[in-house]
Amino acid sequence: MTQTNGSTHASASAPRVEYAFENMVDALRLAAASAEGIVAYQANSINMPSAAHMLSYKELLHQAESNAKALHRQALAQPGAVVLIHFDNVLDSIVWYWSVVLAGAVPAVTGPGMFSHNASDRQRHLAHLHTTFNGPLCLTKRALLGPFKEQPATAEHRIEARVVEDIQQSTNGVVTDASGSGAIGPFTPSPSDMAALMLTSGSSGNAKAVAITHRQLLAAFRGKAQVANLKCPQSPFLSWVNMDHVANLVHCHLFAIASGVSQIQVPAADVLVDPAQFLNILSRHRVSRAFAPNFLFAKLRRQLESGKTASLDADLNLEALYLDTGGEANVTEVCVALQALLSKYGAPDNVFKPSFGMTETCAGCIFNSQCPGGDAAQFLEFASLGECMPGVSMRITRLDGSGVEVAAGERGNLELTGDVIFKGYYNNPTATADAFTSDGWFRTGDLAYVDQAGQLHLDGRTKEMININGVKYLPHELDAALEQAEIPGVTPSYYCCFGTRDATMDTEVVAVLYLPSYDAADDDAARFEAQSSIIRVVSMHTHSRPRVVPLDVKDMPKSTLGKLSRSKLKTALEAGKFASQQAVNDEAIKRYREQTRGEVESAEEAVVLDIIRDQLEIPASDDFGVNDSVLSTGATSMDLVAIMQRVNRQLNLTEKPLRLTDMLNHPTTKGLAGRIAVTAGAKKHEYDPVVTLQPHGNKPPLWLVHPGVGEVLVFVNLAHHITDRPVHAFRAKGFNAAEGETPFASLEELFETYRAAIKKRQPTGPYAIAGYSFGGMVAFEVTKLLEADGDEVRYCGSWNLPPHIKFRMRELLWDECVIHLFYFVGLMDEATAYTHKPRLCQLEKEGRRLDAIRYLRKHCDAARWDELGLSEEYYLLWVGLASNMQGMAVDYEPSGSVKHMDIFVADPLSHVAKDREDWIETRLSAWKDFAREGVRFHDVQGAHYTMLNPEYVINFAETLRTVLKGRGL
Repeated sequence: MTQTNGSTHASASAPRVEYAFENMVDALRLAAASAEGIVAYQANSINMPSAAHMLSYKELLHQAESNAKALHRQALAQPGAVVLIHFDNVLDSIVWYWSVVLAGAVPAVTGPGMFSHNASDRQRHLAHLHTTFNGPLCLTKRALLGPFKEQPATAEHRIEARVVEDIQQSTNGVVTDASGSGAIGPFTPSPSDMAALMLTSGSSGNAKAVAITHRQLLAAFRGKAQVANLKCPQSPFLSWVNMDHVANLVHCHLFAIASGVSQIQVPAADVLVDPAQFLNILSRHRVSRAFAPNFLFAKLRRQLESGKTASLDADLNLEALYLDTGGEANVTEVCVALQALLSKYGAPDNVFKPSFGMTETCAGCIFNSQCPGGDAAQFLEFASLGECMPGVSMRITRLDGSGVEVAAGERGNLELTGDVIFKGYYNNPTATADAFTSDGWFRTGDLAYVDQAGQLHLDGRTKEMININGVKYLPHELDAALEQAEIPGVTPSYYCCFGTRDATMDTEVVAVLYLPSYDAADDDAARFEAQSSIIRVVSMHTHSRPRVVPLDVKDMPKSTLGKLSRSKLKTALEAGKFASQQAVNDEAIKRYREQTRGEVESAEEAVVLDIIRDQLEIPASDDFGVNDSVLSTGATSMDLVAIMQRVNRQLNLTEKPLRLTDMLNHPTTKGLAGRIAVTAGAKKHEYDPVVTLQPHGNKPPLWLVHPGVGEVLVFVNLAHHITDRPVHAFRAKGFNAAEGETPFASLEELFETYRAAIKKRQPTGPYAIAGYSFGGMVAFEVTKLLEADGDEVRYCGSWNLPPHIKFRMRELLWDECVIHLFYFVGLMDEATAYTHKPRLCQLEKEGRRLDAIRYLRKHCDAARWDELGLSEEYYLLWVGLASNMQGMAVDYEPSGSVKHMDIFVADPLSHVAKDREDWIETRLSAWKDFAREGVRFHDVQGAHYTMLNPEYVINFAETLRTVLKGRGL
């Protein structure tokens, strides 16, 4: 059945939309003549309208023209060449997008999610982009240069990255054209020119670039505007997704400019942490058009139905609203319930507009304008996607690939054509040929049917992609991550991951089927630990909690090639064939948790537990208790910040609030309540040097010694990837100064404290201990103490530290400690931090150390500062502890020996060695004098202060597992 783009799509009240321009550059110039513009909120500022950044379209045009001249003068944006736009905030992305367009080049917008956490995947991705875009230039900020610096200096496909801070310094003066013969004239593109290139599937190294032209954009905007027939057409649009997503760049930013209206840009965290704020910002700006997926609607519905409306504005007004929704199926029942709730605040009937769209279709191009009324009347479980807008036609063809159209109601392949549909992938004729039928229709890759009324309904995908909250994941990558984790209790090669969903779910969930190696009949503890480890690994990759089901070997037959059938196992699970296995597992997990969960013992514990369960939406049927770790639930950093803020607010912890470090150091309800009781004076503080980052696993624990900054934050990412053994980390003494905790007085006190803590929790060996940087020296000394008592230490590791350190310790004056701390915790990059050294030295010399912290705060990553949730006074304390720690080692000389050492080698600091070879030969090789049975060196990715960053930590963990296995652990 074919749905054409005829006049039936536009009512008499919605005449065809016409524009007075033929390209988006002229659209911006026209918008610049108005008073409209961009309102951009920073993280955690949604409740502070005064904190929003205002940029009129006139100012945007002026800035972009100025930047374009600088790009032209420095020959950085040749006409028609591709330029990557890589930023982590929306305003930078917008300004430099237009700068490149006005310079006559083609922008390819990327974002913070472009790069994989796997370093080799990152390099493959960069090489692929180099080939696809014919050696593009990348414009970015200095703080985001990391992945580009990783490229080998001699790489044939190395992408050159230029820092915009440097480019902007040269925006003054006379600008000539490339030949030097005259001034740059105003640039006006042709309608057939590319307005943008948008990447798809970029994280796995096989990105395709969708070429979007000015003509295609304007055709899309005509169709979108005609279908919407907005009640308040002059009201602004709103987006809370990144600029590298078509839902923002095309469907909000460019669409708003073409429509001559303002736009509101909001950080995703502010919307996702508290959906009620989404309604507030829609109301305050009388937003007409915004986008949100089903999972956000479901979360908002639960918040409103539970009466948690205290944060809503008293004058909430949603009468202008038109809510586009896509990315995943909408549950009709959720829409019906939320419609009733939003109607109280003036939301129009059928406010939800479920749509089908892709990057290749300029976002939504098929719309349902009767949701939820029409869908509820038909008793549909999931809302339909409606009819094509003008500029698009659709058809459903047979699954056999014959191209023959099917009858109404019959399932088949969804194919599209029309002026709105892209014409091909950039520089990729193979992918383009695969994407189109012989008669020119675009193959979407979706399975669907069109009902008797001409309404589109999706019915699966031809690909196995898992879609969680609108973000897609490859199931085989999750299989591989689980295999790599070597989880105890699971039979290797017997994992099967896939996405599953029914109408009770807000979004798809990952189902993980596995074959146990434990005795399923009577080993509840092993079952619990296996499931907890699986949840932790999947949560790390998808930020969601999976559904885990252990099966018998008869349920998981393999093919002659040794493969599990993902499709057959998914069909069986959704048909209920594994219900009995699921019930047995749930009962065993419940039984085990009842034995270990503990009871609520104070009012503080009750409040904290309620907040955690509410924020993470843990169902009442889940036995999450006071001793369960938040870190094992799949909680994101945004969740941790939200829990922290809610606890502080509800318990009125204004003088001594919880910090993000408290969430990491005390990740259970009981631990957080204990931390609160100590600071409130209800309980005497006792220093405990041990922070358990990962409690599960049946192999000997791994003990980790902090670097010179004294904290354990650096180990958190690594602990998520160690699933076969407990991971304990040491936290230096002195962080709780308000409770009378004083720093270590000597290295000897530190060594003995950590040795005693190890023996208390692990009375007998074999032991595994490693230290990062400064901690490498501590690990060596603690190992000596253990061996002197007759204990066996099979693994003693120093991560990128030589044995002789006193000379370096003497260099680390107070200002150096400040600099190291700020880039160690991700507040600024190393190069930027050192540019502030003269000012820090001056302030320190004047005795104004707190002012030095305040000075650096003005120049650091504001979002990261807010995420860590620490005060200026706390950073001053932290720097003092780090300075004290390193001051104790200014006369340290290594002596004696241990049985053996494992040295992890990363790129050295630039002022201590030329390269890794020099680093080993001149410094690290000295460990051979202190190991009786020799030293092994192991290369890891990254540099001294980045080796445990998210982009390197997966490979670091793999190396560590290999080394531990080689030492018999």
